Amino acid sequence: MLVVAACEPRDSETPANGPRFDGTAYQPIYASPAELARIESQPGRALRRPGKIYVKDNYLFVNDLGEGIHIIDNSDPASPRKVSFLRILANYDMAVKGSYLYADNASDLVVLDIRDPLNIKVVKRIEKAIPQSDYPPYANVWFECVDKGKGAVVGWEKVNVSSPTACFR
Repeated sequence: MLVVAACEPRDSETPANGPRFDGTAYQPIYASPAELARIESQPGRALRRPGKIYVKDNYLFVNDLGEGIHIIDNSDPASPRKVSFLRILANYDMAVKGSYLYADNASDLVVLDIRDPLNIKVVKRIEKAIPQSDYPPYANVWFECVDKGKGAVVGWEKVNVSSPTACFR
């Protein structure tokens, strides 16, 4: 029996509990603490990966996954107008209550005063309020292990690699 088991073909690049290696892996995208904390208003731009939408008065707040929040004047629904884009790195979720918008900024929770959508202000930052994972949001993938010394992970990109990385999920 032992001789038969030893002759079984094995894939040396795929561990028993790992995904099949296809020549790709996810690589973390890092940002420094200063880059991460910088929340800034920019000119309106096209939506890339829209997420949640909130309506407050005549304005729409549209989350652009990983990048920030679009502010759109919807006073004429037949012709909505892009007002601005609020750049918030690693922003994947948001909620609105009253005059405040709550947004994730990697592991921080940021509270924004939106009473004047043309002049949004950061009211508070609650550091490390949101648990962060050290792996991409996909299953059965290879990825480069996170190096916290390089900064905070704000996203993941799929890249071609010549051999399996040390981490997988």
